[in-house]
Amino acid sequence: MASTMGTNTSNRVEVFALPTGKLYLPDRWLFEDGDNDMIRSRQFSPDFSFLICHPSGKRVLFDLGLRKDLENNPEVIQLDYRYISPVVPKDAFDLLADGHVSPSSITTVVFSHLHFDHTGDCTRFPDADMIIGPGGVAATTPGWPSVPKSPFHGSILVHPQLRELSFETDTWIPFGPFPRAYDFFGDGSFFLLDTPGHMPGHLGAMARTSVDEWVFMGGDCCHHRALLTGHRPMSVTVGPGIAPSFHSDPAAAKQTIEKVRVLEKEGTVLVALAHDAKLEGKMPEYPEALNGWRGSEWKRDLDAELAREFPPVESSGSAS
Repeated sequence: MASTMGTNTSNRVEVFALPTGKLYLPDRWLFEDGDNDMIRSRQFSPDFSFLICHPSGKRVLFDLGLRKDLENNPEVIQLDYRYISPVVPKDAFDLLADGHVSPSSITTVVFSHLHFDHTGDCTRFPDADMIIGPGGVAATTPGWPSVPKSPFHGSILVHPQLRELSFETDTWIPFGPFPRAYDFFGDGSFFLLDTPGHMPGHLGAMARTSVDEWVFMGGDCCHHRALLTGHRPMSVTVGPGIAPSFHSDPAAAKQTIEKVRVLEKEGTVLVALAHDAKLEGKMPEYPEALNGWRGSEWKRDLDAELAREFPPVESSGSAS
């Protein structure tokens, strides 16, 4: 698959993981066979965002994670705090400021989608371009507080540098198992992938970090490692609020998860899901880069742990 994943192996970017918050997700929201007790049975979920540094000097954030001022999230989101218990020691702005990249140097923020635990506080990056996937505007406009019961924060929708990608006017190419990918820098180093299912406009991202080495940033295409491996079935009858699932289109979400499995089996792709607790404490975090993860001790240890906890299953259908 390496020949289909980009065209120029000399072009690469640096990628850094940012631990932009933590929360807990009820087991039943995640798994069809989950415990119905929303308080006692919850899964710890980190909230990772990512910094991508291009040789040109351009710097991109993929997601912003949670915002620190939790009281300024939409009211319907705050109603779920008793279940999800969000904690934000430092947001994306603070984490960057603690390291070698100034927050003011961020040129673009790409949102995997517009749920609150990925949008952070975009007003802290007033000069950066804001990029969302096709269909994202229609699915969320006008947002909160214009619509009091909307779960989407309207600040992104009125950001002066907001740009929504288009399937009609932007150029998309096949990339590995994904039929549509957008070459962000135009040099094969960083792609935005159409990863449908979770909500309209959902994007994944693929960054080339070395020769035959990539990092896939999955957003919410999959919420738990057990869903990716096929060891537990995705919930399709219970979700946040009155939603029957975490995903607006569960069938499409299952197909996307299958494509992510294909990527991971290649052995050249590090799959970094926003809420994968198995990465917590193992995956290097900013200011240490993810480049060079292939052959690293931390990745060998992670693979060994995953092999013990998630032995191969005969069929992946049960997870999706």
